[in-house]
Amino acid sequence: MKENKNYIYWLVVIAGCGLIGTSLGLGVNVAGLYFSPIANDFGIGRGSVSATLTVYNLVQAFTGLIAPASLRRFGLRKLVIFGTVVQVAATFMLSLCPNVVMLMILNGIRGFASGLIGTVTVTVMINYWFNKNNGLMTSIAMGFSGLAAALLSPVLSNIIASAGWRTGYMVLAAINVLFNLPALLFPIALKPDYKMMEPYGGRKDTIASHSSDQGALAISVSMLVILMVYTGCSAAAAALPQHFSGIAESYDMMSTGALMVSACMISNTAGKILLGTLIDRIGTKLSVSLYAALIVCGALLIVFSRNSAVLIAAAAMYGLCYSMGTVSTAMLTREMFGPAKYSRVYPKLAMTTTISNAVFTTVVGMLYDMSGTYSTVILFLAALVILAFCMLQLAYAQKAKTAEQY
Repeated sequence: MKENKNYIYWLVVIAGCGLIGTSLGLGVNVAGLYFSPIANDFGIGRGSVSATLTVYNLVQAFTGLIAPASLRRFGLRKLVIFGTVVQVAATFMLSLCPNVVMLMILNGIRGFASGLIGTVTVTVMINYWFNKNNGLMTSIAMGFSGLAAALLSPVLSNIIASAGWRTGYMVLAAINVLFNLPALLFPIALKPDYKMMEPYGGRKDTIASHSSDQGALAISVSMLVILMVYTGCSAAAAALPQHFSGIAESYDMMSTGALMVSACMISNTAGKILLGTLIDRIGTKLSVSLYAALIVCGALLIVFSRNSAVLIAAAAMYGLCYSMGTVSTAMLTREMFGPAKYSRVYPKLAMTTTISNAVFTTVVGMLYDMSGTYSTVILFLAALVILAFCMLQLAYAQKAKTAEQY
């Protein structure tokens, strides 16, 4: 009797959630909890401590470029074991750091490990395993980064407040192990072929796939540039939410700022899952276009409204920008280049996402200092979202033009 292995599809997604949870949720989204305690302990500015996160992000982005080659050479399990050991060791060593220089070095090492087993590895794995419901499964894995941060932030905050930031890093190291356990222990592999299985939804028609790959090859350079501009603009927009508290304070509505951040983070997680569902049902172009429109509307409401309820709703609308920079980028890469070229193209776009967000996090602060108002900054970022929308339309026009040639 043939063994039913359908449960393995879900194990793949759960393992992906864990890896995304450590690389983004624990690596990035809770990092800010440690900035103030470390700065106070070392007697330095928060800017110097926050620079350690920039190091983490940049190293993770560039390491993602070698993740596909590392997967092919060493295999998923060996890479996850190596990445987990390095992640956990470096995170634990952060608790022993005597100065900010060591913090930067260890965060660079953490970023290296996370780049190997993080977003690129997870999305490549999901692309191999899922032809049907690919958008939903990608968004579930991506969305776990926000969910993990939302659930663990209060816990880590209490630990840091009661036992100090060094103990906080020790606990973080233990949670890293816990999150990576599914990928280490579950009977999964990089490709379903290794488990004598088919991708969920079956394999695509060989002739159609061959034709699609020919088209992708012909437009690869121009399409890559278009998607890099799209990704860069989408990621830039995600630099604003961390300033929501400052925006509310400038409106003399300090209590509203915390609620805006909460609404935005809920939208961060729920919006990714919703986008994946919409993509599977109505397509990437229409789904992302709808998200872009809602983000711009949210930005305009934040600029012109002074009503607390409206601002909270606007923050939730704007929080959809996280989905544009992550889920939509992964899905557009698959759609424009095909599954065969995904592992070659997506790491470049993931690097663009990280670098753009890191750069614009600084740019937002500089624009505020220059103009003395957040309105200019918000409108500028809204303009970038509109540019991303234009790049989306251009990508599909380019794809249609190429399809006519084949």
